[in-house]
Amino acid sequence: GRLRGWTLRHARGEEATVELPRPRAIFNDPEAIAHAALMGLGVAMLPMPFVERGLRSGELLRLLPDWHQDAGAVWLYYPSKKLLPPKTRVFIDFVLERFRDERFAQRMQVA
Repeated sequence: GRLRGWTLRHARGEEATVELPRPRAIFNDPEAIAHAALMGLGVAMLPMPFVERGLRSGELLRLLPDWHQDAGAVWLYYPSKKLLPPKTRVFIDFVLERFRDERFAQRMQVA
């Protein structure tokens, strides 16, 4: 039930924690947070896939463009390459192909 501050990283490598004032609303669904931000209900920190369209259209504004939160890499984890079920291999290939075709990594860059 305790709210944590946002730990942000600057493009130069500096790190800072933003302590949040008392919130007016709390969500645990990134899509709901994105909709609230689009409705002008406040400031939000969200993964790029949830805000990319709003940023491109101008509906959302990036308040601290040189700062980001490092959420880490996206991983596909499976126990072993030996005896990998065909459906798992197909899924892995599908995800990798979609990420490449959609240029996902480039679109999610902090720049």
